Amino acid sequence: MKHKRHLLVLDPIAFFGGSKLATENILRQLDGGNIQVTLLTVDRQSWSWRQLRCRSLFEVPFLARQTHGIPYFIRHVLIAIQLIITRYKTTPFDVALGASGPGVDFALYLAKPFLGYQIIQLVHGNVACSRTIGRCLLLADEIHYLESTKESLLSALRKFSRGRSISPTHLRVMQNGLLDSAWPSRCQMVRPVILWAASLMPWKRIDLFIDALSLLDEAERCETHICFIRPKNTPSAHYQPFASDTLHWHESPNNIDSLRAQANIFVSTSHQEPFGLSILEAMAAGHCVLIPTDGAYWDRQLVNGLNCIKYPANDACALSRTVAALTKNMPLVRSLGLAAAKKAQQYQAANCYAPLKNSLLGISHITPPKSAIDQELAR
Repeated sequence: MKHKRHLLVLDPIAFFGGSKLATENILRQLDGGNIQVTLLTVDRQSWSWRQLRCRSLFEVPFLARQTHGIPYFIRHVLIAIQLIITRYKTTPFDVALGASGPGVDFALYLAKPFLGYQIIQLVHGNVACSRTIGRCLLLADEIHYLESTKESLLSALRKFSRGRSISPTHLRVMQNGLLDSAWPSRCQMVRPVILWAASLMPWKRIDLFIDALSLLDEAERCETHICFIRPKNTPSAHYQPFASDTLHWHESPNNIDSLRAQANIFVSTSHQEPFGLSILEAMAAGHCVLIPTDGAYWDRQLVNGLNCIKYPANDACALSRTVAALTKNMPLVRSLGLAAAKKAQQYQAANCYAPLKNSLLGISHITPPKSAIDQELAR
């Protein structure tokens, strides 16, 4: 009988976010007949794919908030013990997927000598510049990283090497994508409706969005929907809400596709967004997207006035003026939304995740050319 490959996925993050959505999109690419997937998670509600075998991960609340020092190591030792227990309750793991970054998935590296699996590490955001992180990056069998995280990876690797020559060849640039089966519904283009959708983590800058809206006269405010996720074990952003008949709040809505289809202007206020799946989803729905000029991924990929509108980063006044002008110009909203939807077609999950899918399935493939990180470290 052919061996069924066993994949372990670790999820120690206590709330839903873009990295989890990207990970589930990746897992849905796998052939359920050739691989079984065990998910050890602290948040079962964030996952909907039925082929996942979910097991609960226990976390001590105090330790779950630790990001460095002895408490951080104790936290991940406890998670590693649970990984070992999970293995003996199931079958041996062939490969483990770190779904966020080596700092979050550190327990996988602690348990690897005992369980003997391969580690495929995803990097969805900048990593800390530490020798521990650099060592993890070298211990992983493959690293698939967003291009925007390159400099942080380089810093961590150089911190660990301390001037010694290292030439890793296991780093691959990754680009997130959307599933055809879950492609966002096309939005309405009759009247202007604004959508803001993100977590309440401080760097998502909901305070900037609220400030911009508060600067508008009541007559200038069109219907606006704020869809937010409240982070756990992490401080939320501080903002000053105001009363308005046109402003609607939705906490962790399960009808996000319907709410997105009702709108047609998507506003991002995130600071240095590593990728921005919510922006891509809005583009795919045909929204006119407003993004800050901060050098982040979509700022480099989109062109102001062609397939998006840009505003000066961290400038509530400029954002307010931009929103006011755009809501009075539906022809521009339509044309930019159509251009954004066309751009989004380049981000099909089947194409974006094909190399990663092959790695998870253990399918041999031609070694890709060296990444920019490999080339810079080899100099």
